[in-house]
Amino acid sequence: MFEELGSRKIGNEIYFKVWAPHADRLDVLVQSGTEWDNRIMSRRYPLAKNHGDYWEGKFNDISSREIYRYEISNNGNTFITIDPAARDTVHSWNYFGIENNRNAAIIQPEISFRWSDFKTPRFENFIIYQMHVGSFAGRNDEFNKRIATFRDVASKLGYIKSMNFTAIQLLPIQEFAAERSWGYNPALFFSLESVYGEPDDLRSLVNEAHKQGLAVFFDAVYNHAGPQDNSLWQFDGYGINGGIYFEGGQMTSWGQGPAWWKREVQDFFLQNARMYFDEFKADGLRFDTTTQINGNHLAVVTGELRSKYPEKYLIAEHLPAHPWITTFGNFCATWNSEVHHECQRALAGNDPVNRLLRVLGWDGFDHSWNLVKYALGSHDDNGDQENGDAEHGLSNWDSRHRYFVDQFGGRDDWHARAKSRLAWALNAAMPGTPLLFMGTECCMGAPHVSWGYWHDGDDLRGDHRFNWSVAGDRTGMEMRNLVADANAVRLGNDALRSETLQLTHVDHTNNIIAFKRWSDNGNIVLTIVNLGDTGFENLSYGVNTGQGGSWDQVLCTQDSRYGGWDGAGNAYYRPSTQPDGRIYLNVPKWSVLMMKWLGW
Repeated sequence: MFEELGSRKIGNEIYFKVWAPHADRLDVLVQSGTEWDNRIMSRRYPLAKNHGDYWEGKFNDISSREIYRYEISNNGNTFITIDPAARDTVHSWNYFGIENNRNAAIIQPEISFRWSDFKTPRFENFIIYQMHVGSFAGRNDEFNKRIATFRDVASKLGYIKSMNFTAIQLLPIQEFAAERSWGYNPALFFSLESVYGEPDDLRSLVNEAHKQGLAVFFDAVYNHAGPQDNSLWQFDGYGINGGIYFEGGQMTSWGQGPAWWKREVQDFFLQNARMYFDEFKADGLRFDTTTQINGNHLAVVTGELRSKYPEKYLIAEHLPAHPWITTFGNFCATWNSEVHHECQRALAGNDPVNRLLRVLGWDGFDHSWNLVKYALGSHDDNGDQENGDAEHGLSNWDSRHRYFVDQFGGRDDWHARAKSRLAWALNAAMPGTPLLFMGTECCMGAPHVSWGYWHDGDDLRGDHRFNWSVAGDRTGMEMRNLVADANAVRLGNDALRSETLQLTHVDHTNNIIAFKRWSDNGNIVLTIVNLGDTGFENLSYGVNTGQGGSWDQVLCTQDSRYGGWDGAGNAYYRPSTQPDGRIYLNVPKWSVLMMKWLGW
């Protein structure tokens, strides 16, 4: 039986439920106020233990917005802790052994938020903008603040929509230690990061995204808890291997993982996932590092989620990507990090054609949307938490964490910008769900090759938050124009969202390939990729099309609008397939051309 944990208002009563199998007694302590005050007497409400090691009770003299803690007695020891399923807390500091700690859970009113109508898009229609709430606003913008909030981000969604994205994916927003973090160190899984705002603030963000036609995905970290402020550690006083939520759990790269083998732990994370769908109208979830969770146990939870929310997009960070995760594992999709790494190597001249061919399709998977592809890198690839030297990046280019443009010379380098344009246009044209991390859409990298990585604040190399003065400069606007137009071409052509792919042209000598995609309604798009420094003018290059008919250019990444030059592509020219099976056209260096079939 599914157990719904936490506190919630039902009619005129406040209902509590908590899992604590080793507790001898469990009371709710309640205060009025905005922070806990150890100097005053709390109101005490005893919970009763039911048949399943859960404690519960309901009371009619507790009000919404009051704050509470749990007092647990275990084998003669009594201690105070916080509700691990609290929907809101004063802050993330959960260590109650320190005197004068003022943290507590906040009792929530019944949800009365008025949602606008929105239907989660079909899976093939997602183009995802990945972002970090706390650093997306505040630097060189109207807010001028250290950490952005949900409401700050909501006011900037028009910027994302203007580039024809159809979804946003937020880095983790559950309560984490302190106030600045990427979010992958959960302190409280159900409570939102306090500095970002309250539950209704997040609902307002989601609602505004939906009004603008943007789906919203949340990042769920279920493979480990944070090393500090861990609300689950030895929760009811039982101490073996971290207690009831961790004993016998899989050891992860970041410490002891949860005890996924227990049905109670599975229910805990199932309820957490359901919270995002039921209380915040999420359109999907991205599960962090699923390789660090026992797949058999994880599949139980994802199976129940797929059954209850079949229209929602469940994404695994399952690296390396394997079809198991979308079959037995019950996910809709998995991240595919190889696309980024192989594209980066290809654009560095390392066996470019073969590198690209390895990641072009969706081999082994049932659908192209089973793979989330990010040629320009995700938050991990663009970010750095070791002052520039994560994974020895200062001495190892291949593992360096930088914005894509910085890997090739920085945003002041023409070739670096051209390669960035090429990579996103390719991402939009190839099979798979495209994902772009914030800042890459405007070549956010440094003015010089060094230190152009994303971070959530200051480190030894400076302030790496999203820089709004860069987003609107000439270089930023050129890249934004390309991203907007490439996304529009994808959305405007069913062929680019279909389950089709045919390689029509491979030229190892000049590092050029072409592939074709089509839909049942006769829409056909031919994408030509030049991975080299040799360009072809005067309609001199012949590309195999695999069929007859005439064609019209719908995108050239080297057009002047994007930072290239006038006459780079094939505007106002509609080539026809010649008897040799080719169309002859201009193919600029370091470019992507998209040609739409006009018919016979």
